Amino acid sequence: MNLKLAHLGDLIGMHFNIPYYQRGYRWESKQVTDLLDDLFEFKQSRTQEKQFYCLQPLVVCKNNSLSNDGMVVFDVIDGQQRLTTLFLLMEYLEMEETFELRYERAVKKGEDKYLWENGRLSYSDLQSLPDEAMKDNPDYFYMKQAMVSIKEWFEEKKKQRPKIKGFMEDVLLNDDYLKGDKPFYETHDDKNDEQRDVRFIWYEDELSDGNSIDTFKRLNYGRTPLTATELIKALLFQCDVYEADRRAEMKQITFRMAMEWDDMEKALQDDFMWSMLFPQKYGKASRIDIVLSFVAKELQEKHGLEVKTPETDKDFDYLVFNKYIERERQKNRPYQDVVKELWINIQDTFAIFRSWFEDRELYHLTGLYLTLLNQNVQERLKTLRVLVSDFKLNDRPTYINLLKKERIGKLIRFDVNKFDNPEEASFENLYYGKFNNEIVNILLVYNVNLTMKHGQDRAYFPFKFYQDITPSLEHIHPQHLHDEDIDFATRCRWFKDKCAELSDEDLDDNDLREAVNELRTVLHLSAEEECEKKSEAAKKSLKEKSERYSANEYAYSQKMKVIDRHFDELADIDERELHRVSNLALVDNLTNIRLGNGLINTKRCILQRLSSEYDRSMGQQGAYVFMGTWKVFNKEYASNITDLRFWTKADRKNYLNDLKTTYYEYTK
Repeated sequence: MNLKLAHLGDLIGMHFNIPYYQRGYRWESKQVTDLLDDLFEFKQSRTQEKQFYCLQPLVVCKNNSLSNDGMVVFDVIDGQQRLTTLFLLMEYLEMEETFELRYERAVKKGEDKYLWENGRLSYSDLQSLPDEAMKDNPDYFYMKQAMVSIKEWFEEKKKQRPKIKGFMEDVLLNDDYLKGDKPFYETHDDKNDEQRDVRFIWYEDELSDGNSIDTFKRLNYGRTPLTATELIKALLFQCDVYEADRRAEMKQITFRMAMEWDDMEKALQDDFMWSMLFPQKYGKASRIDIVLSFVAKELQEKHGLEVKTPETDKDFDYLVFNKYIERERQKNRPYQDVVKELWINIQDTFAIFRSWFEDRELYHLTGLYLTLLNQNVQERLKTLRVLVSDFKLNDRPTYINLLKKERIGKLIRFDVNKFDNPEEASFENLYYGKFNNEIVNILLVYNVNLTMKHGQDRAYFPFKFYQDITPSLEHIHPQHLHDEDIDFATRCRWFKDKCAELSDEDLDDNDLREAVNELRTVLHLSAEEECEKKSEAAKKSLKEKSERYSANEYAYSQKMKVIDRHFDELADIDERELHRVSNLALVDNLTNIRLGNGLINTKRCILQRLSSEYDRSMGQQGAYVFMGTWKVFNKEYASNITDLRFWTKADRKNYLNDLKTTYYEYTK
């Protein structure tokens, strides 16, 4: 990584490309005018404290396909919002020279006259762009809005300062700027180091071999910069506020901080680490915001900072940081000392989160507790502050015991008063229908605990997957549908599943064989009747079967009971035990639907297919199968396997004992 400062003058004549995969131009009026105000105030300041105005990092990568012997083109990986705004500003000022800026998403297509050849940004074309062209490309809309904001800003300033254009032009590029013989990125000499001007922190990635997509994935994947985050970075990374004798030292420190900032952001892009702390639907786009929000709230509470803006405001964290810095500066405390303190706080907070992630036991217990709580953003931040405080005050064994017994245990204890009969209040009598939430939470703890203790392949429970799904309880031995209010198509699927499970030996039973034959007349569907695009004859046949079933529904439901009773007897399970915790496994809602009403061996095949699809597609298709659910359907609780079709009494007993052991591990 080539890291240095770049004067705005250094960029004159250069060629930049905004790749198609990048976020488009989205600055609004406030962001544009804030930048103009900052530049204006910098120029007005006559103190020597501010030697130059330092913009945020400009991360680039050489684009080999667009470059040639006479021209080098750099892909912009980060910083395109400010770079585009500066381009529009320089064009508005009609400066003699500027840099070339391309937007790949604006490349000319066909006869569309509103898209530019090769994506080269043209100020004059933007000015004449009709409104209908902005409907298909939001970039155009925001650029036009930025141009209006720039013009209005200058018109307002012109009332007090008639020569405002020349004043601002001198901010960007003064007459004393010296052009080097070589491009600035190829030399270590800086003839303009003492200039009072505008500069970028220049990051050139030299490891990607001209592939900016690799750079984007490594440095910027999933990030959508937020104003508050950028402003906090500006407070911490600005290079122009230090005394002359400290400037060289602080440049190096700032560069190091910028690299460490990127390292933290990249680490938080790991979905396993992130989902340990927050659900994927967390509202802020830049994940490092969680660390900044944490530190901001600590600053506010510790130092009694008064910020009128509510915590839910997108700029709240920045306002807290800025308030604290201003207060410390009023005490004549050196700026670099305040920045170092804040940076240490940020690093320490992130270090705690990382230490939880790298410790498998802490990862699983932290993620489990926070997932069970299912809080909003502000509540989650409060909880994290409590956890961090507990973590700092206790040794590791004490903290883990606190997490398990005091935090998680309290969340999963069932209320004995919910039982209709107090004498039946026990773990084994938790049943489907009334205790669904309790059972889901207990099974989540059980599956996470199994994964945590499965050290052979250092498996990590995927909290991301769990947070994205609706958890569901699957009856291991299938429940009965004959008395439920379900549609005719579902009954037909039920019959198909049951017939697939029946063996020739089963059909030796006269009552069972009679029930199957009678139900076949109405519930068995031909291939064409099952097809989505049915012929008129198939539709007519299906309608007749449905009407026949409805006309004699009670008699047919009794035949369905015969089939269910046959399988229940083979599994040695009664109606009450069918719905107890010993016959329930944790899956996602979609998988529950896919599993249907087959016996355990049929469901096992479906789970194997879904799991394979999940692995092949890297989570885009299929389903993740939880470790405890795998154990159930792989018959790992069987002490003696006699029939792979059934979830036997012995299986249920062993499974129940394992569940109880885990439950009491957290609640006693």
